[in-house]
Amino acid sequence: MAIRKVCCRPGCDDLSIDGGAHCHRHEQERLDKQAARRARAKLGREAQAGIELYATRAWKDGRRAFLSRHVTCCDCGELGLVVEATEVDHIEPHRGDRAKFFDRTNWQALCKPCHSRKTAREVWHGGAIRKS
Repeated sequence: MAIRKVCCRPGCDDLSIDGGAHCHRHEQERLDKQAARRARAKLGREAQAGIELYATRAWKDGRRAFLSRHVTCCDCGELGLVVEATEVDHIEPHRGDRAKFFDRTNWQALCKPCHSRKTAREVWHGGAIRKS
């Protein structure tokens, strides 16, 4: 049986949900705030410019060709793991810059979990990490 803790929200004395840090009410508030932040991030000028670039034939063809030559995840490879790459990541965020977007020296192959982790770090924490 898991030990339940008190909700981490200041002033709340309710028990947290199993495996969580908040009670049901505050967990829902946290999820609602997270969903609103994600929705706002997708409406930004840079996000909208990126959506148009990702829809181009040049990107789709370039991505397919890149993944056919770079079949394993770079990040997992640094840990000694062999994991299939399914995503092409821009090492330095392009922020809608067409030249940076199509610069293949700025591309790396990642698996979905590594790409999601890196993107979340960039979007929510502004932390782009340059690979050498």
